[in-house]
Amino acid sequence: MAAPLPSVDIVVATRNRAELLEPLIMSIRHSSHTDLTLWIVDQSDDPGTEHIVARHTREDQRVRYLRQELPGASLARNVGAYVGTAPLILFTDDDCRVSPEWVATMACELLNPAIWAVFGRVLPLYSSPSDPCGRAERGLLDTAVKTSLQRRVYAQNRLNLGFGHGASMGIRREAFQQIGGFDPVLGAGGPLRAWEDRDLGYRVLRAGGHIVYTPDAVLHHLQWRHWRAVRRNHWNYALGTGAAVGKYLRCGDLIGGAILAEWFWSQGIRQSLSALLKWRSLQRLWIGLIHLLVPWIGLIQSLHYSVEHQYCLYQPLVASCDLAAAVDKP
Repeated sequence: MAAPLPSVDIVVATRNRAELLEPLIMSIRHSSHTDLTLWIVDQSDDPGTEHIVARHTREDQRVRYLRQELPGASLARNVGAYVGTAPLILFTDDDCRVSPEWVATMACELLNPAIWAVFGRVLPLYSSPSDPCGRAERGLLDTAVKTSLQRRVYAQNRLNLGFGHGASMGIRREAFQQIGGFDPVLGAGGPLRAWEDRDLGYRVLRAGGHIVYTPDAVLHHLQWRHWRAVRRNHWNYALGTGAAVGKYLRCGDLIGGAILAEWFWSQGIRQSLSALLKWRSLQRLWIGLIHLLVPWIGLIQSLHYSVEHQYCLYQPLVASCDLAAAVDKP
């Protein structure tokens, strides 16, 4: 007989995307596993998101709204995790739609104490049924997608950080606390932009935990970004890569240098050569050059921040890590 699933906290950080949020909330409310609490952590400049969430909180007591003034997706996720009490924490993004079994499947993987974190399959969802781009750009405009059908366990090897995306991620609460949560300086809206999901996985592996990628936990990620937004997204990830590597090196982990070298090869050199020889695409070439040059900017900018060595976390220049003070409970 299968063990019963424990309660689950689901944390969604959002900012100025009220129109994208409602389908996500509805999909989570229709999850097969019902013992959950959905925490919407809102950093918006207008009341649109609060108005949408308010209707759901009236209809379903499992939906909770938190207002957070300080910016940054990583800080918002830490806040959502802080206010919850469930033994399992799942994270997704406001532009996603989860399948009915997503919560249960992610939770099942985390029942094993050796599995500290889990990532799920992320499929693209297009607002138009037609092909979004031509042959040369097919796949270029897709962001945060992982379609592998093979379940995989990641352990020890910190060079392999291809376990998935923060759009479909879960972790045991005790493990989240042990590694210190998300780095508040990394992540969308933070000073060093991105890479917070890979950084979390890196620190799980560094602490001896295992990570599972499961294709059975299916989630759809709306591909709404146009070329300029996609280019900015790549810029942010390249900058975050350099920043994360700088932190690892300053913590005495020389694996950081190997991570940077692999990034230059796979995301920079190979992408650029493919753009020139296969696709003949200036957009793909631009992306390759971003991943060759921008990590150095992130590496330099990261020097402005001190590093807490126990958890391998950057320390914000402004004291923003008092989670109790960072959130206004309803």
